[in-house]
Formats: sequence, C-alpha cells, structure tokens
Amino acid sequence: SRMIMRLSVIVFAVLLGGCASHSDDPCEKVWSEVGEADGKLGFTAERVEFHQAQCGEKVDAELWKQGHQKGLAWYCRPEHLYLAGRSGGEYRGVCPNDVQARRLFAQGRQGWTDQ
Repeated sequence: SRMIMRLSVIVFAVLLGGCASHSDDPCEKVWSEVGEADGKLGFTAERVEFHQAQCGEKVDAELWKQGHQKGLAWYCRPEHLYLAGRSGGEYRGVCPNDVQARRLFAQGRQGWTDQ
C-alpha cells in the first residue's frame, strides 16, 4: 500500500507538472485544477487537508472543492472506475453510485489480479 501511495504521488506530480505556474512557489497553484486532478484519482474531500498542511492559507478550498466535484464526476464514470480497479488502485467510497462503483472497481481488480 505504501508503494501505491508513492506511485499516486508520482502520478500526481506528473498531473500537476503540466499546469505549474511560472512562480517558484509550489503553493501558487490553480486550486480548481488541483482539485480536479485529486478527484480524477478518486481522493475524498479530506484530500484538501493534505494541501492545507503543505500550503496553509494559500489553498483556495472553495475552488479546490469545485474542481474536486468535476474530477469525481469523471472518476465515477463506469469505464474509469473499471480502469482504476484494473490499475490496482483503491476505491475510497467517493461515488454517488456507490454500489455500482464498488462492483465495477472489483471487476477491474479481478482483471488486475488475472494479469
């Protein structure tokens, strides 16, 4: 599970790399984009606290939340849930269609373990 954490941090860094601002301050971010990236990775709303721990007041939690909702809408689509399961990720109970989401995720995981 630590390995997966590390992996998602790398993926996360790559996702953010594309939209880094020209400032040297790692906390000068477009928070709606950060939220969207988090949502697409299936993070819960608590994820914003991770950013606040790093960046404090600079986090625009409202913007982050808007982006997060958008990212989750993408993540919760059946094909994305299946692929997330298939890539060996973990489902954190974030989708409104929770029962279906768990099933799709499990099917994806099945594919993952069969490889």
